[in-house]
Amino acid sequence: MMGLTLLAVAPRAYPQTPVVLGIKLYAGYAGLSITGAVGDLCSIECVTDLPPTNNWLSLTNFVLPSSPYLWMDTTVPATGRRFYRAVTVAVTPVTPVTNMLWIPPVTFTMGSPTNELERDSDEIQHDVTLTKGFYMGKFDVIQGEYQAVMGSNPSWFNGDRTAQGGQDFGVDLNRPVEQVSWFDATNYCDQLTQQEQAAGRIPTNWVYRLPTESEWEYACRAGTDTPFYYGQDLLSGMANFDGTLEYLGGIDGYTNNPSGTSLDQTTTVGNYQPNAFGLYDMCGNIWEWCQDWYGDYPTGSVTDPQGPPLSSVAPPSRVVRGGAYNIEADHCRSARRTPIHDVALRTNVGFRVVLAQSQ
Repeated sequence: MMGLTLLAVAPRAYPQTPVVLGIKLYAGYAGLSITGAVGDLCSIECVTDLPPTNNWLSLTNFVLPSSPYLWMDTTVPATGRRFYRAVTVAVTPVTPVTNMLWIPPVTFTMGSPTNELERDSDEIQHDVTLTKGFYMGKFDVIQGEYQAVMGSNPSWFNGDRTAQGGQDFGVDLNRPVEQVSWFDATNYCDQLTQQEQAAGRIPTNWVYRLPTESEWEYACRAGTDTPFYYGQDLLSGMANFDGTLEYLGGIDGYTNNPSGTSLDQTTTVGNYQPNAFGLYDMCGNIWEWCQDWYGDYPTGSVTDPQGPPLSSVAPPSRVVRGGAYNIEADHCRSARRTPIHDVALRTNVGFRVVLAQSQ
């Protein structure tokens, strides 16, 4: 089979009935037929040579949706020697808050190619390996969720703002929370963690937190390598962003929203097409705080990066990602990075959370 080899080996540990593999070639890639208990968390691993057998690379983790289930290894064409194994993974039971999706571990290329339009010099491509999967919010944290945990709602787009020079935005607690600093966002994560641990829904070694910058970009791209997870261009109706702004003379090389289609304010989460992971508004609506300080990327391959130890710019700035309702198209690219002072309160900055094992 074009040099492919499937090896059945004893797993590290089986909490339940072991999974069974079959293998075929599909359009030049290895297809693994996985038979096991529906609902088990499975890990697919590979090596190119058997000895030593302790260097297995995790390709993906996922909950087995059916049995048998076909999984395609599209990481490399099936032209060489590769051994596979599948194991059921014993995980500590966790019950995430609603609207969270499982994001599997992976190795991916972070940053943008040198020929990407409006690329910035801080987007140097490098390979990143994320060794652990994590849950991520399907939506940005909404005003109602923030208010329920923190007891207040700081958002500008909430209620009658005519006295402050705005307008009456009505009350829609399903809009993303904004006017939150990085510290506000991390305090929310800490409070949510304490609440969920006290309720027994997550163990002490799982926490809610902001995504690292690498986790955010991987989750945003969802397997794509184009400027936007929608493709090469960002078209009208794909996201809430303002392509009519003239920061770049009205031309940024991408297809922008025609005049009048941008809302010029946040919108209820989930109004636009999600990416392949099922995550909404990773492009536009509001910028999203990441855990990392803003700084230069590493020049080589890295594993589970946490960002630089300190901000490389003044004032001390964290990374925000994803663009916003009042930002032109190129700022909504998957690779776009922007530093913002960690105490800043802006109407176009909010956050989403991840649930993961403690680092």
